[in-house]
Amino acid sequence: MKTPLRSLALAVLVGAALTLYAQVAAAPFAPPAPVGAAASRYVPGEVLVKFKPAAGTQERMAALAAMVARGHTVVASLNQPGWTQVKVGAGQTMETALTAYRNDPNVEYAQPNYLYHATAVPNDTQYGQLWAFKNTGQTVTTGTYGSNPGTADDDMNIEPAWGHITDCSSVVVAVLDTGVNYTHQDLAANMWNGSPNHGHDFVDNDNDPMDLDGHGTHVAGFIGAVGNNDTGTTGVCQEASIMAVRVLDDARDVTTVTAQRGIRFAVDNGARVINMSFVGGGPFDPAFSEAITYAQNNDVVVVVVAGNALANNGPNDNDAAAARYPCNFTQPNLVCVAALDQHYALASFSNWGASSVDVGAPGTNILSAWAGAASYNTIDGTSMASPEVAGLAAMLRAYNPQYTYADTVGAIKNGGRSVPALAGKTTTGKAVDVMSSLAYINPPTGLAATVR
Repeated sequence: MKTPLRSLALAVLVGAALTLYAQVAAAPFAPPAPVGAAASRYVPGEVLVKFKPAAGTQERMAALAAMVARGHTVVASLNQPGWTQVKVGAGQTMETALTAYRNDPNVEYAQPNYLYHATAVPNDTQYGQLWAFKNTGQTVTTGTYGSNPGTADDDMNIEPAWGHITDCSSVVVAVLDTGVNYTHQDLAANMWNGSPNHGHDFVDNDNDPMDLDGHGTHVAGFIGAVGNNDTGTTGVCQEASIMAVRVLDDARDVTTVTAQRGIRFAVDNGARVINMSFVGGGPFDPAFSEAITYAQNNDVVVVVVAGNALANNGPNDNDAAAARYPCNFTQPNLVCVAALDQHYALASFSNWGASSVDVGAPGTNILSAWAGAASYNTIDGTSMASPEVAGLAAMLRAYNPQYTYADTVGAIKNGGRSVPALAGKTTTGKAVDVMSSLAYINPPTGLAATVR
């Protein structure tokens, strides 16, 4: 009996994806591109070499002699057949050593001596209030939104991902907002250091984007508050590089000019992810749209909000006459985010759109940093959901440095978790799932198969 090719291909891909997720969730694994990986991922200067089974004693002795000639030291033979632990010679890079061993005809495989750490809940003092990261059905004591407490396990599934990566500092994330309180106890160590005050202020036209409002600091805190420091909260990225770009004025208004200037500043100064937690109605804005395209052309992911439906900005459906920008721009590097409550229902205030809004993320009773040096606040909004996705984008690009914006956006959307409340309300019908996105691989294309 012939099996339909499409069904067989789908089954193979689904099976492969489930197998990969199971492997990733269950045990540490090597990053996909060990050469050039961050030094924190392996023991500096140590290589593990596996000889081919066909390599005899003479061949192995010759290979070991060549190691010594290169200035390397044999540390030990592992208790796995064929494996040897080698200390690389002084002044030689990991990349050079790996290339030399991989070119040896007697060597089957060479790799760094990777470092792993146990999956652990951060020790930040208010971590238990961060239901978006770990929903146990707890009550958020400072929350005012109605769905409190929530439903256990309705969360971002981030703790397993922290077993693989917590440091996203190689990826600069620009927060275009009211500024960022860069002296905050939970943010100071995770600020971008590309300028004296970690960014720029396009409202006052100076280089001091200090946040006196609190909104931008709250956003930055959920992207990258310092994690595991026995203080306050943690961000999606426990180590981060937050670029502060003030574009919202004291009334939390942003103009086309300040928005596009902020985007270009972020792109030109190396940001690979931009978060914009603001929205406006009205006609299509070509100048703003071109700034998003500029980010796309420079391989930058842009994460934005679906918006909050208030009395002064109309109905919740962004696909109706009341389009919301930048959410309704159509560039492929843009991800638009709706807000979910503690039961993973669509928040009552959240806008949605079957063709304009992409994913959902927690957006009610969200605790994060605030304007004071040691202040925190609990607030609601799609503004709180968007930075969770921006933090995920930074994590994905830090873990997979070769990822393009398209790879990153694809992993966010396709790695999400299907949620009934988002079916027909977003382009994916999914809420973000950090671990699933980290494990996501693009399905192969251009395959041909004959089924007999």
